[in-house]
Amino acid sequence: MRRLKIFGLMLALVLAAGLWAGPALAGGVKWLDYPAAVAAQQKQAKPMLVYFHLPYCYRCKDMKRKTYSQPEVISRLNTDFLAAKVDLEQESAVGEKFQAEYTPSYVFLDAGGKEVFRTKGVFGPQRFLKLLSYVSSKAYQGKTWDQYQQGD
Repeated sequence: MRRLKIFGLMLALVLAAGLWAGPALAGGVKWLDYPAAVAAQQKQAKPMLVYFHLPYCYRCKDMKRKTYSQPEVISRLNTDFLAAKVDLEQESAVGEKFQAEYTPSYVFLDAGGKEVFRTKGVFGPQRFLKLLSYVSSKAYQGKTWDQYQQGD
């Protein structure tokens, strides 16, 4: 009987946590196409993430499943950034403009549209959040990404 009560309490906590995180997850990351993100950036002074992917890229699918699905990542991207998702097959001109040849890859633009940082590969949620902090805090102005990761 005691185990049943503990199980019930745990289930209630899990459900409550799911309901609490629900609004952050609603709709996931608010991806824009690149032209819409550029237009939005002219109205909002936010940095932009330009995310280059391919629909069949297994690393991109890992990012979607493991990182872009996390409530904290969703919230951070939707609050602090304009997020542009660029399919390199469909929007090759944007890929050429940014010389994006690898997927997934990420180019960050400051609020004025100037490129401030780029990287590529798969990032787990915590490391991706650190990457977002690196850009949003403008730490790139005084530290390399490696220095920032090490806390120097």
